[in-house]
Formats: sequence, structure tokens, C-alpha cells
Amino acid sequence: MRMVRLLAAALSASTIAGAAVAADLPSRRAPPPAYVAPAPLFTWTGLYVGLNGGGWFNNSTISPFPGVNGKLSGGGGLIGGTLGYNWQTASRIVVGVETDLDYRTKATVTPPFSAASQTNDGYLGTLRGRLGYGFDRALVYVTGGLAYGNAAAPNAIVSLPLAAFGVRTANPGMQAGWTLGAGAEFAITNNWSVKGEYLYADLGSKGVNYTNAALLPVAVNEKTADHIARAGVNYRFNFGGAPAYVKY
Repeated sequence: MRMVRLLAAALSASTIAGAAVAADLPSRRAPPPAYVAPAPLFTWTGLYVGLNGGGWFNNSTISPFPGVNGKLSGGGGLIGGTLGYNWQTASRIVVGVETDLDYRTKATVTPPFSAASQTNDGYLGTLRGRLGYGFDRALVYVTGGLAYGNAAAPNAIVSLPLAAFGVRTANPGMQAGWTLGAGAEFAITNNWSVKGEYLYADLGSKGVNYTNAALLPVAVNEKTADHIARAGVNYRFNFGGAPAYVKY
């Protein structure tokens, strides 16, 4: 019995000594991995500037003679600059405001019952709100707001069947109306994006001054409206754009 106790005591002592030695040995467990912050998702929030260009297609109407009202044909090119700001919510809804001002080229138009004539060149600008949805780097949106510019009025109205003649005496002044449209934009880098959009712009009606064959002034009513298709490239500064983080 005494022998059993001596063996038990010896075994206990060796176990304690082994544990103490093991505690003094360096740990072989791998260190915990270093924390790596999740990569930020792309956000559309921020200020941007850009260039745009495309075409305008006439949907204007004119009344060159009493009781005669018809659509003007023709169209031309547009080129100009863009300035805007977007704010993206956590649910990927993108709200923004955008303004642009474009140079509008001359066009050849044909008033009803008249010969073809060139128009004046001019400008077209907009100030619009934008509402869209961001699919990461792709954005689709609708847009609308104020449109302003000058009418693309025929330089002369010459009608042999009606024996009428008139020469425009001045470029039409500014008139304002509304615009609606839609578009899509894609970010090719964090700062650069490309877009394509369609707008319909209606600048309302205005009397355009002509001088007839008897050298008498005549005000010809023109309702100015255009279909606009254009592309653009924007540079985004991301001012105020807090990144959204991946959730696990």
C-alpha cells in the first residue's frame, strides 16, 4: 500500500513538472491574422464636370402665313459642357442636379409651302434634377427641369406658290421652357465616367421678326421643340462622398 502511494506521488510530481516545463516553452500557435478593412464599394456621390456632344432633331412648328401651320424639318449638332452633383443613398438611390450649356449648329429647314432655308446657330442650356439607381458602377436615371435657348428660325421664308417672301431681321432672343429625358452612365474608373442620354426640350412659342417684300415687319410665330441625343464624359471629384462598406 505504501508502495502504491509512493508511485502515485511520483507520477503526480512528474506531471506537474512536465506542465511547468511546457508552460515555459514558446507557443507554436500561429499569430492571429492582421485586420484588413473591407474594400469600399463604388459610390456616385460627388461633384463632377464634363463634356457632351450629339445631335438635335427639329420638332418645331411655324406659322409662316396666316392660317398656315406646319412642322419644320432638319437638325444639327450640339457640343458643350456639363456641371453636376450626385448624392447616393444607402439603398443605391442616386439623387442629383445637373446643368449644361451647348452650342447648337445651323440647320437647313423647310417651312410649310416654302423653299428650304438655313437657320441661325445658337445655344441650348438646361438645369435639371436627376433621379436614378446605381448598379455599382452603372447608373440609370430619369431627368427633367428647365430648358432655355434661342429658336432655330429660318433665315428666309420664300414661297413661290403663295407669292410670299420674308427675310429674318435678327436672331431670336432667349426663351425658356422645359425638358424631360432619361439616360445611363458607366464609371470606367473611380473618377471617369461615360454617359448617353435622350432629352426632349420644349422652349415654347415666340414671334420671330421678318421683313416682307414690301419691307414691312412681320412677326412669325414659331414653337421651338427639339429631340436631343448625346453622349458625354464626366470627371468626378468625389467631394463629400463617404464610401459604403461591404457588410458580412
